[in-house]
Amino acid sequence: MIRTKIAVTVGVASRSHEIVREMALAGARIFRINFSHGSIEEWREAVRIVREVEAEFGTHLALVGDLPGPSVRAGILDEPIEVRAGEFVKLVPLDRARGGDEKVIPLPNEAVLKVLRRGHVILMDDGLAAFEVESASASEVVLRALTDARVSSRKSMVVRGRDLDLPTISSREVEIVKFAAAEEFDYIGLSYVRGEHDVAMLRGMLLSLGAEQTSIIAKIEIPAAVKNLEEIVDAADAILVARGDLGMHFPLEEVPRLQSMIVRKSIEKGKPVIVATQLLGSMIENPVPTRSEVVDVVEAVSEGVDVLMLTNETAVGKYPVEAVKWLHKIIERYEPGITPPRRSIDPKEDIRTRFAYGVASLAESLNAAILVYTISGRTAQRIAGFRPSVSVIAVSPSKRTLRRLMLLRGVETVEVSSTSYEEGLTELEKKIMMGEIRVREPTAVLTYGMREELVHLVKIIHLGSGVEERRLGGQSAQTP
Repeated sequence: MIRTKIAVTVGVASRSHEIVREMALAGARIFRINFSHGSIEEWREAVRIVREVEAEFGTHLALVGDLPGPSVRAGILDEPIEVRAGEFVKLVPLDRARGGDEKVIPLPNEAVLKVLRRGHVILMDDGLAAFEVESASASEVVLRALTDARVSSRKSMVVRGRDLDLPTISSREVEIVKFAAAEEFDYIGLSYVRGEHDVAMLRGMLLSLGAEQTSIIAKIEIPAAVKNLEEIVDAADAILVARGDLGMHFPLEEVPRLQSMIVRKSIEKGKPVIVATQLLGSMIENPVPTRSEVVDVVEAVSEGVDVLMLTNETAVGKYPVEAVKWLHKIIERYEPGITPPRRSIDPKEDIRTRFAYGVASLAESLNAAILVYTISGRTAQRIAGFRPSVSVIAVSPSKRTLRRLMLLRGVETVEVSSTSYEEGLTELEKKIMMGEIRVREPTAVLTYGMREELVHLVKIIHLGSGVEERRLGGQSAQTP
């Protein structure tokens, strides 16, 4: 089993049972739906397919719904617009335009026109297309193409180096959040996060909808998010390095440094971190990746990321299954020789974090697999956050908990029937001794973590002929 998890985006190229099934067989465990594209009916169909495949394989697959955020996107074009460097196009407040030779780009969000000024540089298509504002008014903005470009429907637009003061969650996105909550999405990706207040806003919405089990991925993609990185990492459940938008807001040569910084900060805080955008971008059109893409993937694995996410490669590409197979092959080839960065422990950390560190350290010193019975998933996440070199298996009666844990590097999941900690540990031990749960290590450390007023327990089992046990702990744990 590879430790680094693979996420894929389900889109027009992959929204079928056959392709989702093949991507899961190839190693994908996280399935993303981009709410910037498609309809509720199409999203619901994708959810149904993923859950069918999950049931067929008897595994756990995480569903991520990605909110559009206050992104600026072109409207609908009947035909793409082709422009050469030096030519002019117009931005006008429309939902739809003819396109083609009529070089008019519709812009549904009229508020954006009011903030554009002469000299602003607008980037589209992940920065491949660049325009400079020649003149601007509330009714029309004239752009001069700085590069050859092809503009098509719904392409995102970024004003280089500037954060537009737009609401993080629009009225349309409120309806999308309600849909995601009703469909029991495991994570919602929050776009264009500026600070902890944006995460808190979405958290409040989820709580009001009774969707407290839906976690939040904060996407780091604009200057404000980089500036307020630490508070965002503290507030969110997971972090995503959105390299596409980072590369449009910052000089391209800065993106590797930003990626390393965001990954490092997430690891320090024990939060799962995802790297996305153009990992295998050439495979949108080609059946094999480039050499530089292979190097890029290996570098991300070396940094210790939890998840590598394919976006356009599987959403609109010609070779979605092949892209997953290649990503798995690269990770499998290089991961065993990589020692990723580790989280250190601060003596001032809370007692639960120090307990998790102790379990991870004990297991590594014994070359023992870690099996943790968990109901909420928090103990498993704390342990996994220390990047132990041994196997980590999370066991829970909650399918939703196990799905969320699929984002964690190196964590495998097993569903059990027991709903109490003591019974859960007993069931877990029986499954190990009967061979229903297999581990690579000769010893297993079993734990159910810490609870407010009760005992914490660690049990060590030496596998093989006979069982030797040692109980550790047994004291009441006081929560600070």
